[in-house]
Amino acid sequence: MTGAHPDPAVPGGRMKALLVAGLAFLMLPLLCAAPVAAQGSPAVAADRVQLAACLRDSRGSLPSCIGSIAISCVRAASGDRRAAEFSCARREETVWRERLMQAMQLSGRTLDAGQRSRLAALHLAWEGFIAQKCAFYGATQREGWQVGRQAGCELREVATRALELERVALQQAPTRRPSSPPQIIR
Repeated sequence: MTGAHPDPAVPGGRMKALLVAGLAFLMLPLLCAAPVAAQGSPAVAADRVQLAACLRDSRGSLPSCIGSIAISCVRAASGDRRAAEFSCARREETVWRERLMQAMQLSGRTLDAGQRSRLAALHLAWEGFIAQKCAFYGATQREGWQVGRQAGCELREVATRALELERVALQQAPTRRPSSPPQIIR
């Protein structure tokens, strides 16, 4: 292998591959996180609360919460429904993407460096696949609806992946019991 892809068979190649993948894992929050301005907005804060309530109340059917924010947002919007479909899907995706990044970080805590590198590479490949899948889906829609439908596709995929990784992270998390009962100090 030549070029930018390090060859694990070449001395030092494995270390270079791990370094590249490790750096990619560290860059994930920067590559995939929602814009900083959107993260601090009151609407996003309210969306976090709404989504958390939906997930708490829907323990048996978590996927039913996917789209709940976007649908109510589109219904409440006045004006062009196509523009609302896009902006509302992106708004909800922001909250799901935060959950996805938190789940990625939790999953990475129990892994060694090589496993974290593979997880990062897998996630980057997944991001590329989803971008292409949803772009293709959007392109097959009626003109004028394409952008909104593509955003809805990306929302569903990000939310589904976040739920999947959250479930895995919960299964991996060791249950800890306190070594001694809590004490009240007066």
